Amino acid sequence: MLYRLKRSLLCAAALLIHLGASAGEITLFEDSNFRGRAVTLRETTDDLSRYDFNDKASSIVVRSGSWQVCTDGGFRGNCKVIGPGEYPSLPGMNDALSSVREMGYNTGRPGRDPDRGNGGGYGGGYGRGSVLEVYSGAGQNGGSARLNRDTDDFVNIGFNDRTTSIIIYNGYWQLCSDSNYGGVCRIFGPGRYDDLGRGLSGRVSSARMVDEREARRQQQYDQPQYPQQPQYQQRGAILLFPDSDMRGEPLALDRNADDLVPYGFNDRASSIVVNDGQWQVCSDSYYRGRCEIIGPGQYGRLNGLENQISSLRRVR
Repeated sequence: MLYRLKRSLLCAAALLIHLGASAGEITLFEDSNFRGRAVTLRETTDDLSRYDFNDKASSIVVRSGSWQVCTDGGFRGNCKVIGPGEYPSLPGMNDALSSVREMGYNTGRPGRDPDRGNGGGYGGGYGRGSVLEVYSGAGQNGGSARLNRDTDDFVNIGFNDRTTSIIIYNGYWQLCSDSNYGGVCRIFGPGRYDDLGRGLSGRVSSARMVDEREARRQQQYDQPQYPQQPQYQQRGAILLFPDSDMRGEPLALDRNADDLVPYGFNDRASSIVVNDGQWQVCSDSYYRGRCEIIGPGQYGRLNGLENQISSLRRVR
């Protein structure tokens, strides 16, 4: 009986840790009642002007997590915390938001100043808003868990030896085949990795954030650290493909495109490769409609934006 009780408590603790690792999502709309141009965010944003959304939000949908929204950049001014739900209007904050962040996710441990301490309050990590999402199946399929802090044993989140593919939304992460960051280890930067390859695929037992400078040093002799892009005939900061899984003749761009009609590529993109920078892709021309921010990596499928992209611009 005592053994079964202990086992149940351990399972419950692992479940709570797993749930606590999930990151949130917030969508800001330019007009009330969820109309007009929109931008979806999944990470700390201390200045909405980089998305051309400063002082423009009039309604909000929080799909997951609790978010702090503030009228000034850097999470200053009038701030309010909102949870999952729909907010068709923003009394007292309409057209005034300048920064947003998820509470309990990018703000460090409870009771700590997120702007102080080791790695900005991550408990040993580096970089504000570092996010790792692990998947049990190749190509970001199967079960998943999101991490925003060092995890020395994946047993604790019920994901030991299960990780086959990953997405890194921000920051640099070292993944290791043994607990406590031992065994075969590799460093990965922002992007989408459909398969971790021999040595790590299905064998990850620990992961931790690392400094970008360390990642760059390791790049000289580690294999491989960053998304390995196929050698396409056309090169550019961002490549749009007419078919999924980077098939077909791509459109290569190095600058903003407020309307893809002149390029003959309106509502045609089914997959994307980002070689440099972070880009906002939108379903309507002039950066309106549904918009998503994507960073370096390969996006074999665009889900809700497949064959719907009409404009895009570099935001970082």
